[in-house]
Amino acid sequence: MLLIVLLSGCEKNNADISNNTDVDVTDDQEYNLLITNNSPLFLKSVVVTVDEGNDVQINSLIDSNIKLGGVAKFPIDNGKHLFKVTLNPKDNYSVSKEFKEEFKAGEIVEYQILIEQNEVSIQKIKAIK
Repeated sequence: MLLIVLLSGCEKNNADISNNTDVDVTDDQEYNLLITNNSPLFLKSVVVTVDEGNDVQINSLIDSNIKLGGVAKFPIDNGKHLFKVTLNPKDNYSVSKEFKEEFKAGEIVEYQILIEQNEVSIQKIKAIK
């Protein structure tokens, strides 16, 4: 009798676990451009301007404050793009840099913000699959 109670309890727990796997908890799948702040600057905003050609530009803006170690996330369409990253730090001058990148399905492109030789720089880290 005890064996039946134990087995029925295990079946219920397994059913609960399988139901929870249906819920996707990762939000990063919709973002394929990540910009990590590895500088001591407190960024008021990060703006990514994508040039689609024919004078069409799509602006993405993150209003939230991005501290050291914080990540700005942007959804960019797949394909080759020319885009400009503009950093707006608190109590400092804005910095921008243009990049040309090919975005592929299922791949995340990551950049980082650093201070090198007293200059703010934006460097590509890697593409994550």
